[in-house]
This record gives sequence, C-alpha cells and structure tokens, in this order.
Amino acid sequence: MKFYQSIRFRIIAAILLSLTLLVILNAGITFFVMGKNLSRLVDSLLATEVDYFLYQYEKDKTTPLPHSKYIKGFKEIDRVPARFRDSVKDLPPGIHFIHEQKRKHPIHIAVMELPDTKTPYYMVFHAREFLRESSRFHPKQVLLISLALLLIPGMIIGYFTSRILYAPMVTLMENIRGLDPENLPAQFSDTHSNNEIGLLARTLENAMNRIKSFIIREKQFTRDASHELRTPLTIVKGAVEIMEQQPETHTNPLLKKPLKRIVRSINDMETTIDTFLWLAREDKTPPGLCRVEPMVRKAVSSNQYLIENKDICLTIDPVCNKHLHIKEEILYIVITNLVRNAFQFTAKGSVTIIIEESFIEILDTGMGIATDQLDSVTRSHVKGEKSTGFGLGLSIVSRLCKRFGWELIMESTPGKGTRIKILWHDA
Repeated sequence: MKFYQSIRFRIIAAILLSLTLLVILNAGITFFVMGKNLSRLVDSLLATEVDYFLYQYEKDKTTPLPHSKYIKGFKEIDRVPARFRDSVKDLPPGIHFIHEQKRKHPIHIAVMELPDTKTPYYMVFHAREFLRESSRFHPKQVLLISLALLLIPGMIIGYFTSRILYAPMVTLMENIRGLDPENLPAQFSDTHSNNEIGLLARTLENAMNRIKSFIIREKQFTRDASHELRTPLTIVKGAVEIMEQQPETHTNPLLKKPLKRIVRSINDMETTIDTFLWLAREDKTPPGLCRVEPMVRKAVSSNQYLIENKDICLTIDPVCNKHLHIKEEILYIVITNLVRNAFQFTAKGSVTIIIEESFIEILDTGMGIATDQLDSVTRSHVKGEKSTGFGLGLSIVSRLCKRFGWELIMESTPGKGTRIKILWHDA
C-alpha cells in the first residue's frame, strides 16, 4: 500500500490542512482588524495635520500647506491629481478616503474650508507608501512566513500524533495476521480497549466465528455429500460390471452400447465429484505432474460419441509436449468440458485443438454463443437454449482457471463458431 493511501497520511494531511486553514483564518482576521486600526490611525494623523495647519493659518495667512513625502496639500481642485479629481471635487469638509483607479488601497484626503477663501483646500495622505516604508514585511510575506513556521512543527506533530493514533490499529493488524479462523483464540477482542478499535476487534471476532461455523458446516457437508454420492455410484458401477460379464451383453448390441455410456458417465461423475470436493478445500497446488496432450486425447475419446454421426473434421495439433504441475483429474475435467461443448454444439465443420507452450486453444465452427450471453456463460446454471446439461461446465472451468491463475479467453460469433483459449501463465 502506498503511503498517500494510508490512514497515517490522512491524519498528517488533516492536521496540516487544519493548521493551514487556521493560519489563513487568523491572518485574515488579524489583517482586517489591523487594516481598520491603521485606517483610523491615518485618519487621526491627517486630522492632526489639518488642525495644526488651521491653527497656524489663523496666526499667519501666508502659512504654506504641508508638503512632505507622505502628505501633499492643494489649494485648488485643479491642482489635485486628475486620476481622482472627479471623486474629490464634491466631497464635503472633513476626512475622507477614496479608491484610486487600479489600486487596491484607498487614499486618505482631508477637505478644508477656510474663512477667507471661497474654494476648499485639500490635503492628501499617501498611507500605502507610509506603511510600505514603515513595515519590514509585506502582509503576504508575513502570511507565508507564518505558514512555514507553523507547518514544519505541524508535520512533526502530525507524524507523532499519527503514530499514537495508529498504534492500536497496528497492534490489531499484527494480531489478525497470524489468526486461523478455525483456531480463533478465546476472548480475542478482550485484549483491546473499549473504544473504536475494540469495537472493530469484536466485529472481526464475530465475523471469524461465523466463518469458522461455515467452514465446519462446509466440511461436514462435503464429507456427507462425498459419502452419499459415492455410495450409489459404487452400487451402479458394480451392477454394470456384473451386467458386462453376462453373455447376453456380448451378443446383444442394444445392451452393449448403453452400458458403455453408463460406465463413461459414472467415470465422469466420479471425476466431477473429486473436482468439487477439491474446490471446496483450501489446497491451492495439488501435487501432480501431467502432460496436456494425453488429457486432450482422453477427453476427445470420452466425448467421441457426440460426433459419430456428424460431418466434423477433428484436428489435434500438439505443437509442444507441454507439462503442467497439476493432478491429471483436474486438467481432464477442464479439457473435457471444453471438448464436450465444442462437440455438442457443432453440427458440421471442424473442431481444432492446439497445444502450445503457453496456452491451449479450442476452435469450432458451431452455433456460437449469443453476444449478450458471452459474459455470463461462466456463471453457474447459465446455459444456451439447446443445451441439455445443467450449465455447470464452463463455471467449473472458470473456477479452476482462477484457482491456478490461468487466463480464460472466450470469443464467439453466433452462427460461425467459438474460440476458447487458456493461457497457462507459466503453470
């Protein structure tokens, strides 16, 4: 699992995101309050300058308007900078601030009425230049520095916090990793605290107990099913052997052929039972080593009766002598299901079986599979309209392929045929 997908990363990211939002929110509130206070401060400074000028003007009418780096005075409206002249000319006496075009910060301006003049005087205070030169850092720089200084400790805090919060989960995972559902320790969940982790542990314990009960029931069922199915098969098989030894069987072809079909069906049934019982177990690599070609020829021989009266050209092309680490019975049940389908649903044309080093391929010119059924034919009890089986053949093949890591590829065109390939993937 990648780190960015882990719970620990999410905890650190959540802490950092929370800190970032808090810093931005705090900075926004701070800058807003400071902006209001600075605006009042500038207004107070400007009002002080106005009062001082009026005081001096009453003593000496020749007192010049203040003219400094930040404060400029204008006696007439025509001398006010043109960019905000229209915004100033209609202002009443007092302290005002206006927004200059293409600038975010307002300009503070005082409008003064003198007793011996008809036109007002104007005094402009450039607060932006004043604050820029008076402050060491720009507000954006202050915000970035604050983020840097807080996020680094935040990462450290988030890392250790995630370790503390994640520790119970790690302990639970280590305890679960070595558990066997069939041998679950008594009171497994009692070793964890009575919190969310403890609740998760109890939920897992209940689920494992249910799995354990299911496994016990499944094993009991497979034992009973094996016994109940094998007993009648053994009886039928014994009865058929007795019938085959009778003289009437050798002289009467009407009995000989059905008996062969019964024997063949019994053998297939025994193989199918063994396969189902093996699938119900957890064994993933049953011992054995078998060649593919003999199993193909055995499957063809067992299903030869399906094409005896059909105009079909059968071709077996063993390009290589492929071996697989698998029991012969398991490989046979896979191949015989595919061969049986090819024989049964091909009225005329050809059936070709190709054995390569990396795959086996079966091609036929039969009726094909409907496009809307191609994705569902590997499900249990899904079969075509003309099928006489139970719809389990391809389901068994699909399950066995998944069990061994093989890839089952199916392509079919209705009315033209079907192509089925199994890729061994170095089996």
